[in-house]
Amino acid sequence: MTAHTTIALSATGKRVGESHPKATLTDHEVDLLLELRDEGFSLSWLAGKFEIAKTTAHSIVTGRTRATQPATYRAQKPHVRGV
Repeated sequence: MTAHTTIALSATGKRVGESHPKATLTDHEVDLLLELRDEGFSLSWLAGKFEIAKTTAHSIVTGRTRATQPATYRAQKPHVRGV
């Protein structure tokens, strides 16, 4: 029995959120980062807390990155190597 992974896709079929191969934060972590920013925490503090660059924290807060909402989801089988 193989487990499937759920992949979030944009309207154009591209991976978004934590499904994106270059994502460094989970969707939950992004939500938490945004909540903490709304509570008044600085970008420097958030960057340190989440172990990301200050520019990355700024990009998330301003909506430059991680702003695309999933339009659909699909199941993907895990890659099996060495078989």
